[in-house]
Amino acid sequence: MNERDVQLESRKIFVFILLLFCLLGLFFKTIAYPLGVIIGYIVCYINFMLTIKFSHTILQEGHQVILIILMFMLKLILMIIGFMVAVIWKEYVHLLGVFLGYLITPITIYWLNIKKRKEMR
Repeated sequence: MNERDVQLESRKIFVFILLLFCLLGLFFKTIAYPLGVIIGYIVCYINFMLTIKFSHTILQEGHQVILIILMFMLKLILMIIGFMVAVIWKEYVHLLGVFLGYLITPITIYWLNIKKRKEMR
């Protein structure tokens, strides 16, 4: 499994989860649920891309502690910004949607591992 597989499959899972949250938003008559998923996925996708870039940089230049610390701090700041958007504009962005948007990449990685195991049998 490579990062391209994760990117392609995460888009499919994002669309599925977004459709579920659109139905939930229609049920509760609010746009906050799907907007939360969109914001969460955007932050998650940016974090994933930053992880790829920093991993390549660390592998090429060697093990630099300050770079690893900066990478984790930047990723945490991005996640905090996503949650703060949901807290500040709670009538427009739902916190649960942002949280589940953050989980799309880890869900994708687990899903691809399950698919790979089934193919090996």
